[in-house]
Amino acid sequence: MRKVLLFSFVLLFALAACQVQPPAPQAADTSAPTNTNYVLGVVQPFTGSLGAFGTDFQRGIELAVEQMNAELAAAGSPIQFTTASADSENTPDGAAKAVQTVVQTSGAQVIVGPLTTGEVLGAKQFADDNNIVLVAPASSGPAGGIPDDYIFRVMYPPDTFAGQAFSQIATARGYENVVILHIDDPFGNGLASVFESNFGGNVVSVGYAPEPTDLSGEVTKVSSEIAAAGDNTAFFCICFLGDGQKVLQLALTDPNLTAVDWMGVENLASPDILADPAHADLLTAANFVSVSFAESSTPNTQPFIDDFTAKYGQEPGPFTNYAYDAANVAMLSMLAAGNNGQAVKSMLPFIANHYIGTAVQTYLDANGDQAVVNYGVYTVNADKSGFEQVGSYDGSSGQVTFD
Repeated sequence: MRKVLLFSFVLLFALAACQVQPPAPQAADTSAPTNTNYVLGVVQPFTGSLGAFGTDFQRGIELAVEQMNAELAAAGSPIQFTTASADSENTPDGAAKAVQTVVQTSGAQVIVGPLTTGEVLGAKQFADDNNIVLVAPASSGPAGGIPDDYIFRVMYPPDTFAGQAFSQIATARGYENVVILHIDDPFGNGLASVFESNFGGNVVSVGYAPEPTDLSGEVTKVSSEIAAAGDNTAFFCICFLGDGQKVLQLALTDPNLTAVDWMGVENLASPDILADPAHADLLTAANFVSVSFAESSTPNTQPFIDDFTAKYGQEPGPFTNYAYDAANVAMLSMLAAGNNGQAVKSMLPFIANHYIGTAVQTYLDANGDQAVVNYGVYTVNADKSGFEQVGSYDGSSGQVTFD
């Protein structure tokens, strides 16, 4: 019995010696967190025919950064965002140089922009080679839909959808022939090609160089093609706003262009194009129709408009809200993945797919392009002061319906 008791005592002593002792309490870390600066690049066309868009886009981006910094400071985060900007000059080469300049001078790993598909493709090689994420808020040319690259085209869907919508409108209106005037760049060429592949009738395309000073030769060519096409012919203008206004001025005295129906891209569905009464009369008589984003809103729509107006003294221009949304998606991705382009590339689709923007829900396809699409079909309203919605296009079903 004594041996048993002795053994039990030794065993209890050994177990007590093996008990894990609680760690000594640590002194609280009262040092301030190290401030961290993340640079968000901005590459937009601040000059040229799209300079007004680029300038307004930058304002939307700056508003998003200001609001994000205020929220981070209120939360006690050491992270703050700054921006570094460069002018893409509305050319592919200009965009490539601008992206390179922003990266090399600021260290930015994520850039909002460029604007057009031509600019995006011009900057693509440098971005892919150097793991630089481009978050493009308005690029829509089908040529930009490339999987597994560093380009994400959020909010603004590819023109494959618009081409389908326009082809259905042309068919519903009974057009057998369509003569297209389009800008000779990835946007214009891509949309013209999608339309032609979906339209069952005859298509003739006339291209024009970007940033034209005069379009009289191209308009003369379009006029002769319309005359040769015969009955049930329509004209389709795939043009930027300033170019469309040049075409309208030339068309006023052209008997062929004033005798057919017109279609035009979303750039032309602007009250600015109706400022000249003669242009408004021509478009009304031509039963002008356009496809653009349907009038829709989210809980974020009006607050954005109010905040932008309060900061800049004017309401945001067309699609500026998409630049604001793109900046938010970019910054949220950087907060989740760090200031690292490769990590942001991996994280951004998840962030985008859970982001509700100022007009639409973001959702990306396998190419990193916006996949949720809801267009409106628009014509000139009764008093010729603007445009009214007369139909819609649902990207999920691929169908146009008229009100």
